[in-house]
Amino acid sequence: MRGRKRISYRALELFDKLPLSYRFAAALLLPIIAIIWMSGSNILELRQSVNRLDALNDNITLVTAAGQLVGTLQRERGLSVLIADAGADRFRARLAQSRERTNQQLEHLKQQLSSVDINPETQSLYQSLKITTDALSQLPVMRERVDNKVATADEAIQFYTSVIQQTNSQLSELASDLPIVSLSREVNAYFILNRLRELLGQERAIVGKALVTGEISQNDIRQLAYNAGRQRSLLIGFESQTTVEPDGELSALTTEFRQKLLATRMPNELLQGMDADVWIAQQTQLIATVQDVEERLITNIKESATNSYESSLNELWRYAIISPLVLLAALFLSWLILRYVRRQIMLADSVFQHTQDRITITDADGRILDVNPAFTRITGYKKREVLGKNPRFLKSGRQGKSFYRAMFQQLIKDGFWQGELWNRRKNGEFYAELASMSAIKNKRGEVQNFVGISSDVTERSFAHKRELEYRTYHDALTGLPNILLVRDRLEHALSIASRKNEIVVVASIDVDNFKNINAQFGHTVGDKVIEKLAKRLSATLREGDTVGRLSGDEFLLVIEGGETELKVNEVLERIKLDLSETITVGSYTMDITVSIGVTAYPQDDNDADTLIRHSSQSLHQAKRNGRDRITWFDTQREQEQTQLTQLIKRMELAMSNNELELFYQPKVNMKTCEVIGVEALLRWRDPERGLVPPGDFLPIIEEHPFSIDVGNWVLDAALKQVNEWRSQGIELPVSVNINALQLLDDEFLDSVSTHLLHYPNVSPKFLEIEVLESAAIGKIKVAAEVLAKCKKMGIAVSLDDFGTGFAALDYLKRLPAQTLKIDQSFVRDMMTDEGDLAIVKGIIGLADAFNFNIIAEGVETEPQGKTLVELGCVLGQGYGIAKPMPANEVLPWLKNWKCPEGWGGYEGL
Repeated sequence: MRGRKRISYRALELFDKLPLSYRFAAALLLPIIAIIWMSGSNILELRQSVNRLDALNDNITLVTAAGQLVGTLQRERGLSVLIADAGADRFRARLAQSRERTNQQLEHLKQQLSSVDINPETQSLYQSLKITTDALSQLPVMRERVDNKVATADEAIQFYTSVIQQTNSQLSELASDLPIVSLSREVNAYFILNRLRELLGQERAIVGKALVTGEISQNDIRQLAYNAGRQRSLLIGFESQTTVEPDGELSALTTEFRQKLLATRMPNELLQGMDADVWIAQQTQLIATVQDVEERLITNIKESATNSYESSLNELWRYAIISPLVLLAALFLSWLILRYVRRQIMLADSVFQHTQDRITITDADGRILDVNPAFTRITGYKKREVLGKNPRFLKSGRQGKSFYRAMFQQLIKDGFWQGELWNRRKNGEFYAELASMSAIKNKRGEVQNFVGISSDVTERSFAHKRELEYRTYHDALTGLPNILLVRDRLEHALSIASRKNEIVVVASIDVDNFKNINAQFGHTVGDKVIEKLAKRLSATLREGDTVGRLSGDEFLLVIEGGETELKVNEVLERIKLDLSETITVGSYTMDITVSIGVTAYPQDDNDADTLIRHSSQSLHQAKRNGRDRITWFDTQREQEQTQLTQLIKRMELAMSNNELELFYQPKVNMKTCEVIGVEALLRWRDPERGLVPPGDFLPIIEEHPFSIDVGNWVLDAALKQVNEWRSQGIELPVSVNINALQLLDDEFLDSVSTHLLHYPNVSPKFLEIEVLESAAIGKIKVAAEVLAKCKKMGIAVSLDDFGTGFAALDYLKRLPAQTLKIDQSFVRDMMTDEGDLAIVKGIIGLADAFNFNIIAEGVETEPQGKTLVELGCVLGQGYGIAKPMPANEVLPWLKNWKCPEGWGGYEGL
């Protein structure tokens, strides 16, 4: 065997040394023979082309049906994930509709498969789609697991995505087998849209689940970012493949909410502002946009296939008629053609010998048949040293087996490969090549030769690597370090500071109202402003400190080895003044100010990411405080905010677990002993701590928007209890406490009306709202309007804890309340403290002067009640009457209620 190989390569060398004219003389008869053979071969190929195009219409019909099935599976997947993971039962009706559409499309695909003619051109696609329909036999099982909440969201995603991706992969193979390049590109564009639609479907499922559950994981954020990049790549690929004009429909194939979700550092807070139904509707519309383009594209493909079929059929008849004439002409022209080919081959041989790129020709087994002189110049090996060898002896070892395996697979599959290789010269030196390899195949598709052409790009490769490294860690506009490099330097500074007990300061700097500069002067001028500010910042820093650009107009500063926060603050004040100097760009002059948020290690004892986040929080606080200032991070406030966040999460869980409960404290007429109503008081039965006093949680959340949710819960629970008492024949008005945040909320009146509509048997006169007298001082006009509308609705209004706030006579005159409630702190000691007694008398006098009802809280003893009645206050509540009690104890108390013995003579007063 080895002997035969040596003889073969020796024969090639001898043939290569023959004069070129002799080589052509030996091949003189080949064109004539080839023409005769090609005439028959072309007729046969044209006939096969006609048959392939005829079968193409069947394949396109199957592809269309399969693509429609994929669309319904994507929709069903998104809704199934919401049911499986988030328990969002409100989507069940949509899921049922989606499943019905999936069933219809699956049945349609089966009908198409049963009606298609099976031949070599349709068999591959037919069998692939049969695999899809077989895989969907497990669809009822998965649906049942989703309905019973046995399947997790990940299992549902895996099942549907597996079928969708398998189907898309099977369909995409159709394009490579099409006989017409333009039609192949159109079909490939259609499959790109399939993959694009799948990415949008995955995005709809991920964000939809997050909106229902209220949180999104970092893994999901990374998946969304990856999908966004893939979508852009697919759109670029789509535009390069098709002639169909999308009319701008695909240019903005994203949602503003998705972009904000990827840009924000606090995605879970952003989720609160988006409704899941709105998101799903938006994303579904995007998918529908893709489907519209798909429908136009498939229509265009069908028309092209039909036209190509008719054209090929006509061409077949024409070729069968004119081929004999062509053969006669070919005999005459062959000599002329041979002369031309001879000159071209001599030119090609000259190029082969003189090109600066190395050329390597191998047989199907990879053995070198020929190389050009440039091969010796680049590698150092002479031609006789490499003939018969495999080019793998040039390998450098920098690229592993998997790289070469993938390269060879692509070379066999696609017929070509292009990329960068690292090889080794004969002297052992490494060098980089930009190489392209092609597989030369015969008519049967069998590889006969491989041709490799490559050029030495070692210097360019090193330069490109350095440029990529620089771009990875630096901002493109300013050249400053980006967040990756700044964070790395901050971590290094923290490690040194922890050992030397030094201060490390992190400052976020932002230009105030920078968007106005872009709007007034344009983004080009805005970029120039950023560049000038970057130079100013760099000039003000000491050696060893770091300034970087995060994004937009925000910079990050790391100051190492600071002595004290006071010294650092002086440095920052100087930086703020330097940055605020007038900036001139071309003919434009502008004055700017900057805001700075600062935190310092070790006072803020956290890692690099947390320190950056804290400085950003301080920057936002500086903006809220009026801009053009330096704001330091408040560690204590952050701890309080963390405690508040934890309390709110615990109370949200308490609301969902029915741990909140209303207690009711009766109000009575101390003169007649009549019960006039009850006050609803919130209690929390914690499974671990027992009954939690309201003072442990209500004051903490009263300034947070969550207190509005709690207030609405109290309002609904109180009205529900009144409705239940009325059904038992007991008419007992109830009063609820409303804090300032809830009272001044834009949706307060609508919320009250909605709650009353839920209980049509409860008249508004059975509801009273109690407002702290200090609650409305900041916005007394707005508060007065809200209370007036409540009063117009028939709801009673009282001012709670009166005497402890800042009320003035004008304040009382403007608020449309019916009742003043004397605070218990004055009632408790009025029998022994003349000052408290005087305040009680004064409040009663004010109530009489302004025509208010008056009620005292904190009545604990018989003498207190008697004295209050004598002073003109006949209504009261307190422990002397009854303690707050659960709803199930109210009716028994009413049956057993009796006035204290000393109050029996009030009727005669």
